[in-house]
Amino acid sequence: MKYEFTIFGSGISAKIVSSLLAMNGFKVCLISDTNQNQEILKSNLVTFLSNGSIDYLSSMYQGIQLFDEYPVIDSIYCELNSFGAIKPQSIKFNDGKNSLGKIIKNTDLEKFLDEKISQLKNIKIINGNYPTMVENNLDGTKLTLQNSEEIQSDLFILSSTKNNIADLIKINFIKKDIEQEALSLRIKGDIKNASCAVQKFLLDGPLALLPYSKDEASIVWSLKKNSKLLRKNDEELKQIINKHLGEHISSLKIINNEKYRLQFVYAKNLIYKNTVLLGNIAHNIHPIAGQGLNLTIKDIAAFIDQIMKYKSLGYKNNDQMALEDFEMKRKIDNAAYSFGTFLLDDIFSSNNRFINYTTRKGLGLIERSETLKKFFIRSATGENYFQSF
Repeated sequence: MKYEFTIFGSGISAKIVSSLLAMNGFKVCLISDTNQNQEILKSNLVTFLSNGSIDYLSSMYQGIQLFDEYPVIDSIYCELNSFGAIKPQSIKFNDGKNSLGKIIKNTDLEKFLDEKISQLKNIKIINGNYPTMVENNLDGTKLTLQNSEEIQSDLFILSSTKNNIADLIKINFIKKDIEQEALSLRIKGDIKNASCAVQKFLLDGPLALLPYSKDEASIVWSLKKNSKLLRKNDEELKQIINKHLGEHISSLKIINNEKYRLQFVYAKNLIYKNTVLLGNIAHNIHPIAGQGLNLTIKDIAAFIDQIMKYKSLGYKNNDQMALEDFEMKRKIDNAAYSFGTFLLDDIFSSNNRFINYTTRKGLGLIERSETLKKFFIRSATGENYFQSF
């Protein structure tokens, strides 16, 4: 079977890029890396979508009402509780005129994308039939699936780490086991300010409160993989979290408790011949800054823009000049956030007194400078980036 684009993956990034390509008239094949959506429906993961990402998705999916259901996040409160410090150093990011974004439940975003894909006639979905061979040819790619079916396409978009497909293509990665696990808790309670996300840098690791309604939120706590906190039961965790977040939430009740291994992955290149990497496989960054999906949406926006621009000029979908142009547009931003969040985690989790002192002074400088705060806000929200699309 011949397609213009074939995507392997079942996550949010795979569904966004496949639906947008199909909506622009391309013949698309989406090979899901899972047989069912049970793991998605049960997940308590949430995503901070910046204003830029929300505006872009709203412009692409006309009439989308999903984002209307969530409160805006108009401020982010950060607090550093460093080793040996008498009192914590705090900083608050806000934009007086605009919100920073919204915290969206992954399950709701997935359901919206699934419904959108089901309405598109020029997209074929293959479930539970992994590629076992990927051949990059002069004119495109040829995939051989487990059942020996062959699929040819102009471009192959890889958006999943499953089945080690990247090994078949011989893509080079920078990988590091950061020896951390994240506690992801879905909670209910009396949230004092549902428009404010909270990030506390504790000695045990960064703790985030991410509200998505007046009485519901996600708590993400990044911990060393041998931390005793990972073995605590819900009642014990509730008492510890109340101690750290008591001024932000009361009557805390843990609804669901999940654990995720954290790993740093960065692809040295987003393209390899007629293969493009999009999503976590391209840059799996630390959740400390909440920019993972926002980076991917920036990638997708640039990719779709390049494909459509070069198509209008009569070029092929897999024109190497278009792909190299796309990669160059995204390389600096991806590297800055990927390695930047990795470095931030090291800095904020350090027990070195000199590093702690310097970090506290740096945060104090940022807190006193509206110019610096606005710079970080513009970068995180994609305020300027998405205006070019």
